[in-house]
Amino acid sequence: MSRVRSLLVASAVAFAVATAASGCVRARYAVQAGFGQLDLWQRARPRAEVIADPDTDPATRALLIEVDRVLAFARASGLATRGNYDRYVPIAGEGVVWFVTACRPLAFEPKLWRFPLVGSFPYLGWFDQRDAIAFARRLERAGWEVYVRPVAAYSTGGWLRDPVLSTMLDPGRGVRGLANTLLHELVHANVLVPDQSVFNESVATFVADAMTADYLAQRFGAASDELAQYRRELADERRAGERLRRAVADLDAVYRSDAPEAVKRRRKRRLLRALAADLGWGEPPNNAYLMQFRTYHAGFAALARLRRACGAWPRVLEALRAVTPRDFPAPQHEPIDAAVAASIGRCRAD
Repeated sequence: MSRVRSLLVASAVAFAVATAASGCVRARYAVQAGFGQLDLWQRARPRAEVIADPDTDPATRALLIEVDRVLAFARASGLATRGNYDRYVPIAGEGVVWFVTACRPLAFEPKLWRFPLVGSFPYLGWFDQRDAIAFARRLERAGWEVYVRPVAAYSTGGWLRDPVLSTMLDPGRGVRGLANTLLHELVHANVLVPDQSVFNESVATFVADAMTADYLAQRFGAASDELAQYRRELADERRAGERLRRAVADLDAVYRSDAPEAVKRRRKRRLLRALAADLGWGEPPNNAYLMQFRTYHAGFAALARLRRACGAWPRVLEALRAVTPRDFPAPQHEPIDAAVAASIGRCRAD
């Protein structure tokens, strides 16, 4: 259920240098990503040291201690932790990076950015909010709809040891939020198919949401208030998600129709106003927002079938790790159901 959406960043300075000749935007992005990551490395402190520091806020200390319990649960569930989250970095502001998504105004066609070694992505994350906004404005001038938001956590996909960031510690959601965020990012470090962001993000969302409920039941008890609150939050998010999916389907039908462009735009405005009213939003979303929603919430029914077929989490994850680019007809393919169905077959074959 992660309200903290993950962002896989091409982050090493060496990578930035290697890609610097690959195009103006990509070069600038890679360089800022590399130096942003370097800044995190330089400011990181051992988590145990922060816990022992008498100046550490008690709420922060409690959540940093909780990290060890979540990591132990993750390992028992089949997630390799690979030394992640043994350090801590304080972050000023709302997010560690600012996430930019772009989409065509009359089609659910995301803008993709391609990099050597790591493949393509339907989003870019900028460490400086001003850079993100300037980049978004350039995309808007080029005719794209854009969505910019702060991201509180990201995974380097197993390339580097990821730290705990202060933005991952939400006092309002406490252990619920921490567990969901850590598990979401750890799934990325374990299940990652190049050029398939919808699969990667949706798998991480589905697995982390379900695992978080299991963790809270184990940690606090099946009848605990903590688990009950998490389930209420998850149910609220699922209800909103169903409404968003209906809106996406209706809009997609409009975009694919033979209606004149002016008619499409008028129908689009009407559908988006209705969506905003139903969800209690002050402003209607745009295609870029809806596109990022699709990226993180595809194939949940198929993934639920996979979980039932495989049973225990280690078997689920083993089946998902076996997915490769060959299981998709094209890069950045949606839907993901066929690839998940192949994983179900692997579990049944066992």
